[in-house]
Amino acid sequence: MEHYTKKNRVYITSKSYLKRMQFACLTIAGMAVVAGALVLLGMGVTFTSLGILVGLGAITLLFIRSLWINARAVSLKAGNLILKSMNDRNVVAPLGSIRKVKSSALLGWQFTRIRYHLDGALSRFFFITKSTDITPEQLIKAEIKISREKKKEANRKPDSVLTQIA
Repeated sequence: MEHYTKKNRVYITSKSYLKRMQFACLTIAGMAVVAGALVLLGMGVTFTSLGILVGLGAITLLFIRSLWINARAVSLKAGNLILKSMNDRNVVAPLGSIRKVKSSALLGWQFTRIRYHLDGALSRFFFITKSTDITPEQLIKAEIKISREKKKEANRKPDSVLTQIA
């Protein structure tokens, strides 16, 4: 894997991941509008139905905002984590800046959360992939281990001059 990620970019999420997340956000918003219309049709326009509609709208907007802000397309290349957000903001973070990687599986989907420390700020994001044999958590942790071994090897100091002569 080491030689593979050094030369080629390894996409953990697909190239169309952000477009699919945008579509999911629009679908959720559309379903909330339909649910609101059904509440109004079923109950009529009353204070109770308007309260339910406002509550449903607020919860939906918070959920969509959370998806929009925290979703990132993720790839690995040469010991770096390359992130692209919904608003086309790219971040390149070294693997050494990652503080925590956690994955969980639910109904054939892999939910992975990553925390990293970059430029004095602790940031976090998540991404969703289909379950495979190797999880994104295992892949990222293996890359972190490889980069740490390389760093230890690069920092290895030679013996002192006196021991080299003798």
